Amino acid sequence: MKPMARRTLINTAEKNGVAWRDIAIVDVGCSVGISTRYISDAFPTARMIGMDLSPYMLAVAKRADEGKPGGEDTKMEDGSVDVVSLAFVIHECPEYATRALLTEAARILKPGGTFVMTDNNPKSAVIQNLPPALFTLMKSTEPHSNEYYTIDIEGMLTEIGFEHVHTEQTDPRHRTVLASKPKK
Repeated sequence: MKPMARRTLINTAEKNGVAWRDIAIVDVGCSVGISTRYISDAFPTARMIGMDLSPYMLAVAKRADEGKPGGEDTKMEDGSVDVVSLAFVIHECPEYATRALLTEAARILKPGGTFVMTDNNPKSAVIQNLPPALFTLMKSTEPHSNEYYTIDIEGMLTEIGFEHVHTEQTDPRHRTVLASKPKK
């Protein structure tokens, strides 16, 4: 987890009263568990749960005890986790799957819990100024990127019921979107 993203997550969570001891963090789309390990290193007292839909990625992650199936239907209890993180997942998804992932995050988060996603920033000058040939090449390996670049993630999070939705530039190409589940 990049230091800027970690600080942003901590600041947002602390504003919502999340204490960093004994918290539960779900890393949706953990792939082979690299992001799960980064988050675990940043929050060593947290209970980490990595999830991914790919059985191949999970096979590698499970060797490191990092992964479980899930994402859009985690089978977790309502209000059972403090933080849901998605790192470079949403650009891989069609819009209906994005909505399902965000809805599931809202369901499993505790009141006051924090949602955080890091991904490509469609408003990034770097991405917007890519030469057409390079942009086409990039899209050829990312079948849902056209949808991703038109989805209003912040609006979708608000519509689902999150509050304090905001975006921060993580680096010249990426953004971190944070939101909180209402405390009720």
